[in-house]
Amino acid sequence: MFNFLLGNDALSALVAFVLVLIPAVLIHEMGHFIAAKLVGITILEFGIGMPPRMVKLFTLNGTDYTLNWLPLGGFVRPLGEDMVRQLGNDAIEEDREEAMQRGIKKTLSVNEAKPLARIFFMAAGAIANFLTAFILFVIIALMGIPQVVGGVVSFNYIAPTSALAQAGFQSKDVIQSINRQNFTDAADLLKRLQAANGQTVTLGVVRGDQTTPPIDLKFTPNLTADQLANETHPLVLDVSAGSPAAAAGLQIGDLITSFNGESVVDYQHLQQLTAQNLDKQVKLGVWRSGATLQLDLTPRSNPPAGEGAMGIGISTAAINSALGVAFQEGSRSELIPQTLPASIQYSVSRITEVINTIASIPGQIIHGTADSNSLRLTSPLGISQAGGVFLQESIQRNQPGIILEFMALISLALGLTNLLPIPALDGGRILFVVIEIVRGRPIAPEREGMVHLVGLALLLSLMVVVLLNDIANPLTNLLR
Repeated sequence: MFNFLLGNDALSALVAFVLVLIPAVLIHEMGHFIAAKLVGITILEFGIGMPPRMVKLFTLNGTDYTLNWLPLGGFVRPLGEDMVRQLGNDAIEEDREEAMQRGIKKTLSVNEAKPLARIFFMAAGAIANFLTAFILFVIIALMGIPQVVGGVVSFNYIAPTSALAQAGFQSKDVIQSINRQNFTDAADLLKRLQAANGQTVTLGVVRGDQTTPPIDLKFTPNLTADQLANETHPLVLDVSAGSPAAAAGLQIGDLITSFNGESVVDYQHLQQLTAQNLDKQVKLGVWRSGATLQLDLTPRSNPPAGEGAMGIGISTAAINSALGVAFQEGSRSELIPQTLPASIQYSVSRITEVINTIASIPGQIIHGTADSNSLRLTSPLGISQAGGVFLQESIQRNQPGIILEFMALISLALGLTNLLPIPALDGGRILFVVIEIVRGRPIAPEREGMVHLVGLALLLSLMVVVLLNDIANPLTNLLR
């Protein structure tokens, strides 16, 4: 039932919101809370969710713990501050009196703390997010990191009269083992089959959905030397409507074997020949389901955006005429659990990799090499949409590491974003403390508060724009 319900994108996004965003924000605020306790800053309220308040759960050591109506993580309310800026003197004294009535004898507002203590308090939310990501990556590695363990052979076509067809093999079958052992590639598989000539071997085959368990098919090979030879050619994966390829009659699954009589071995070779013959009629040799065809086609010099000169998507496949098959080679990965030291090393390397990737974005923008999709800002809705996709994939493939990886990445992103020196964010507040240290005196709280209010207004306006974009152009369109 759970798997069926998660087939609904909206429900998947909602579940991902609860699993990913709420904990990430709550952990962020917990970091601020713990840091405040460590440096002596008085916290009047720790809220689960955002105001308005639903109910006060309890009071402990002078701090109210509350449950609030908006399920957007949580917040901490230090003495003398709202959730953005320092309050005026009268409001600070009211908070101080309230704290003393709760039994807090020694009160301390954020601005009364020493500069380094304030920086620690403001950075602690991001630190908590980084620690969370570190722990999640360690858990992922302990559960298992995908590692290539062998090759696979995926049949595009099997002649009905071939020995493989007689043994029960079908087109789209994927061989991934021989006698329960991995093989490196198609050549290795054929050599092992020839070495077993006359003996019945067991081939592990995935049929249909790649997430289904493999089945065992028995096969008694009798391979001669000529049956070990394979020819590689470009494989047509997609044909754009209205393109020269569509007009010529090319179909998905075709193999292009020749170009104006010249044998074509892979898609790079095909691209090279095509570029040399733009706007000229050419003759393609095409292998289709065991038969060879000749098609005339004129590659265009000015194709529509996203399409090539022919209008096809291509890869590389192989033909073994002696066996009567066409196939593609690939690799097979398995989750390999890591030791604790290796898991810690993996976690550090993944965090470093993510930070380096983010740090490289400004340079990519300057040089014009950045991928526009990677620069897309997203709202909580967009994050939830993406999380729903990863959650479904995690369940379908029975790999919790997929959603845990997404949770770790979002936690890292939240921590890094909050450290940016932008007003209203933790980084913006830290910047004011640094300026205070350099100047030797603080900036007037009223001026700092105004800067943060303006920054908050701009951030909220940007969030509205981003939210509308996530509604009009769901992030899931880029992930599927």
